[in-house]
Amino acid sequence: MWRVLLLLMLLSISGPGTEAPAPDQPLPTTVPVTQQHRLGAVQVSLQADRQTLGIAERLHLTLSVDAPSDMTVTLPQATAKLGPFIVLRQEPSGPLPSAPHRQKWQQAYVLEAEHTGELTIPSLSVSFQAATPNATPQQLNTKPLTIIVTTVLPDEADVTTPKDIAAPVALARRGLPPWVWVALSVLVALACLAGIWWYYRRQRRQAPPPPQPAHLLALQALERLRREELIAQQRVGEYYVRLSDILRRYVEWRFGLRAPEQTTEEFLVAMLATGGLIATHRSLLSMFLQHCDLVKFARHQPSPSDMQQAWESAKGFVEQTADAQVVVIPAVAEVEV
Repeated sequence: MWRVLLLLMLLSISGPGTEAPAPDQPLPTTVPVTQQHRLGAVQVSLQADRQTLGIAERLHLTLSVDAPSDMTVTLPQATAKLGPFIVLRQEPSGPLPSAPHRQKWQQAYVLEAEHTGELTIPSLSVSFQAATPNATPQQLNTKPLTIIVTTVLPDEADVTTPKDIAAPVALARRGLPPWVWVALSVLVALACLAGIWWYYRRQRRQAPPPPQPAHLLALQALERLRREELIAQQRVGEYYVRLSDILRRYVEWRFGLRAPEQTTEEFLVAMLATGGLIATHRSLLSMFLQHCDLVKFARHQPSPSDMQQAWESAKGFVEQTADAQVVVIPAVAEVEV
């Protein structure tokens, strides 16, 4: 009897309501590809948003590091290429709290393939060092990641098969008028010029200028602002808006805080949560940003000496927090600052 009951139970579980998955069904090509690596208390993950993409598409690659709060982490240096991929954009962020006594760093890349085929993203290296005395720097490397880049032609296209011979065409009895040849010559010349322009533009895009330290770019922006003599022209509102934007953008580059999109109160709270070097300058940044807010929103009219002092405070903060290892692509900095 118990055998009959067991058989009925099995039949009810595997009845018509359930279907076995197709064993040979292919996986979708948009499934993310993820690597996980761990060394002690440090965990590194590398994720691509897909493993197969067309030559006209872009690949999004994200490198994440999760480590104890008292550990120093250095992400890979900025570069114009990753193997056969062009780096169109890269955005570092962090450290941000991820768990009690732990922080997370992240670097996002937007890549463009140079050609089709099986292309390999080389290994990325993350350096870290504990805060204990005499701690030895260590490295954790990802594995090379293979991405398949396809053409825009359909799979069934056969470019080797010759086309059918076209039907005979009657020849014109007389040649084209002279003005037609002149127009064709002009069109050909314009097409050549357009091709040359496109080629050099693409060459410039493929070879962006080398990255520069964030503090040098911020100091250059401050110097440009000083040379425009907005203080002497009493353009107070424009002066403080640009001065605040330069400092907020530098904080984003240097410390990974989204300062340009935050209010002063939100920024100060995020700064305390991050801790570290920037938290030691809380008083200076608080006074500076509140002074800028009074000018921008309360129509406060500071004296020329107050405006000069605000500029010197911004410059002093940049110089005191400078780090030559934190770099930014100049083309991106000129658009943002």
